[in-house]
Amino acid sequence: MFTAAKPIESAQETPHGGLLDRLQRHLLRLPTAPVAAHTQAAFEALQRDLGLSPGALILDSGCGTGESTRNLAERHPEAWVVGVDKSADRLGRHRADLPGNARLLRAELGDFWRCAMAAGWRLKAHYLPYPNPWPKARHYKRRWPAHPAFPWLLGLGGDLEVRSNWRLYLEEWQVVLEDLGVGSTLTTVPPDTASPLSPFEAKYLASGHGCYALRAALGSGGIPAPSWSAYQARCEAPEVFSRPALTAILAALPAAHPQRETLAEALAAPPLRKPAGHRGGEASDFLPCDLGPGGREALRETLEQALEQGGEGGDHPALRLALRALRSR
Repeated sequence: MFTAAKPIESAQETPHGGLLDRLQRHLLRLPTAPVAAHTQAAFEALQRDLGLSPGALILDSGCGTGESTRNLAERHPEAWVVGVDKSADRLGRHRADLPGNARLLRAELGDFWRCAMAAGWRLKAHYLPYPNPWPKARHYKRRWPAHPAFPWLLGLGGDLEVRSNWRLYLEEWQVVLEDLGVGSTLTTVPPDTASPLSPFEAKYLASGHGCYALRAALGSGGIPAPSWSAYQARCEAPEVFSRPALTAILAALPAAHPQRETLAEALAAPPLRKPAGHRGGEASDFLPCDLGPGGREALRETLEQALEQGGEGGDHPALRLALRALRSR
């Protein structure tokens, strides 16, 4: 018998707007803190148990008491099924008669995924049966799609399945996966299902909650590259200048030059939107500035004349910067 579970309560009604920024930040800067010692030791012991080439691997992340690991091992006798949870108390409540192809491990999930990546693991399938919603909007960074360890999860590949009683949480998974070009499906778990994946799911269904499953194929794995290529291409377009270059050009022009107004307007306009994870300040801004037909050449000639009039031995760093910007495209 279960004590009825309370419904999820959250003021958040749509996927959090900060998700994609967090995703790109984490792809740019993978975690570098040392792996927790108990996780490293547990992973090394598991490797000795399974061997360095263990064959088909299924990971049950957030396995709780290990009941989901048992269910998965029975469904997949051809694979090793490894259940991982951070709680020694929950793991201590598992039934002793696990199938021979199942293993339970106490470890920090993010660190375990990192160890598995470093060992070259690629998964047949990856299940996350624990709901992990953190329903308050300000706590969204604690959910897996916005977590620093998320790149390691992606890198392990395999057929992904995430279960939850909070549909919005799984919609956030869809948002980040779609941004990475990974399709997914989101379905309802039938309320009369005879085989809930985990005790959590059984409790939610018994309490009248809707339960949902997200499925996606992560393929052969590998950590995705951050999506900076489109931004870099825009910055390199002929009509786009860095803020320092535009400032230098404007400062070098005579007061009555007809292009001054165009340059001043460009400097006052918002810069190109930087990709998530970009930490540069105003000096790293890039701004569109349409100089019109022949405008670049006319500006270059004006500045070359100004440099010549300043004398060969003169030091004109701003003027030289402006000329480099005009000559480079």
